[in-house]
Amino acid sequence: MMTAEQIGAALTPSFLTTVVVGEARQVSGLELVEAGTREAVLPGDLTVAVGVRDEADLLVVVDAVRACAGLVARRALAVSPAVAAACRERGLTLLALADDTALSAAVTVLRDVVAQTGRDADGWSSGSVYTDLFALADVLAALLDAPVTIEDARSRVLAYSSGQHGIDDARTSTIIGRQVPREVRDHFRSLGVFRRIAHSDEPVFVPAGGAEVKPRLVIPVRAGGEWLGSVWAVVAAEPAADAVARARTAAEVLALHFLRLRTRGELHRRLESEQVRAVLRGEAATLPGGSDGPWRAVALAGPRSDLEPEERVTVWTALAQRHGWRAPLLCDVDGVVCAVVRDRPAAGPGSWTWLRDLVEAEARADPTLAAAAGGAVDTTERLVVSAAQAVEVAGLRRTAGRPVPAVSTVDEAWPALVLARAVRGAGAAAPVSPIAALVEQDREHDSELVATLCAVIDHWGEPQRAARALGVHPNTVRNRLARLTRAVPVDLEEPVTRLALRLEALHPDLIDPAGPAGPVDRGAG
Repeated sequence: MMTAEQIGAALTPSFLTTVVVGEARQVSGLELVEAGTREAVLPGDLTVAVGVRDEADLLVVVDAVRACAGLVARRALAVSPAVAAACRERGLTLLALADDTALSAAVTVLRDVVAQTGRDADGWSSGSVYTDLFALADVLAALLDAPVTIEDARSRVLAYSSGQHGIDDARTSTIIGRQVPREVRDHFRSLGVFRRIAHSDEPVFVPAGGAEVKPRLVIPVRAGGEWLGSVWAVVAAEPAADAVARARTAAEVLALHFLRLRTRGELHRRLESEQVRAVLRGEAATLPGGSDGPWRAVALAGPRSDLEPEERVTVWTALAQRHGWRAPLLCDVDGVVCAVVRDRPAAGPGSWTWLRDLVEAEARADPTLAAAAGGAVDTTERLVVSAAQAVEVAGLRRTAGRPVPAVSTVDEAWPALVLARAVRGAGAAAPVSPIAALVEQDREHDSELVATLCAVIDHWGEPQRAARALGVHPNTVRNRLARLTRAVPVDLEEPVTRLALRLEALHPDLIDPAGPAGPVDRGAG
């Protein structure tokens, strides 16, 4: 299912932004609604307001499309508090269209996007867009009488003209590698070309740079004020003004194709994310790409807790792609970023071994990064179990109260899981624990008796190891233990007593309704 909010998020903010997030209604079509329309529009449509002159006109349209999937209006009117309030009241998602964007171009992009939402992830293709780009490259080459390449903002070649006369080594290398060579980019950067085309609509003529680099005419491609890419023509001399003007007009069409490419790629990623989420929730049984198992679900933490789940998915996607996983199976499930990886002996991008190594390496620089893996499963139907295990293992990091590995699996963490489940089962209605007196004493005197009790229980009969865990001398442990047994008259020789005390030290709510205190956190490990 694709919603208006997701379509808005997939398009560049300079083209379309989300003003109000309404109900998650599925988009099934596109409809143009003229100012003054009072007849209710059918549900499911993404509606575009046409001919709206003022706030009053738009409020009438809002009422007419109240049951639709979403409304697109010019930004100048969409940001009106009254319009936003009306959409919010009706659960209608409101998208703001950049005021300087041609309505015909916007409708074309949106119609193309909506048409794609009816296809499943495996049916997506950008082939027709690239075919159009190659055709436009030929048109531009004819207008300028020069070979042409069409490049995105990262100097990646998207299309090139068929004519090869008058080319230089730089163009040849660019076409073969589908990327402008670094030394050629550095040459144009030193001349300030990229700075100029990134901030201006004006074409730039670049003189020859020696025998290897012939003169260039560079035409920026922009939409809604955002630089999307450029046209590079290898010319013998600076072209005539009328030829440049005609080429600029033709290049304006490219902005539409750049937006279509970007949107298709982003929507494809979002559809795949939805499909992965459905599998992890047990609502579907097919993963994007149809790879064979076994698989593991992995809960990923970081990079920062203040980011929204979708933003964290974006960060993890970029990290995975940068290290070779071209189509990461990532999504957020109830606020937790989750991945599905293959669990095979051979390591490679998209495998658990590969992801484990990646997280361990990245966590050295950013300790907030972590991965918790559920068990390996042979069928996608069992991935819902693996995902639940992964989320549970990830939750141990929040309650461990001690340094934990950046990477863990349910197989490795099962003892801690058993304890955590026992603690949760104890509930907050348990009788007052004898450990409460230690917590109070720690608060008043910073005596760390709870931490000492936990270390002694964890290393029962081994005071040297308990001292190392606390970072103190063994005599300090013995002295604290003597004070502890005076404050808490319990028999530590009894195994059941030790287990009960240890569990209650793990469950701060049993001894501190306000939440975990510092001494409890230090003593949880």
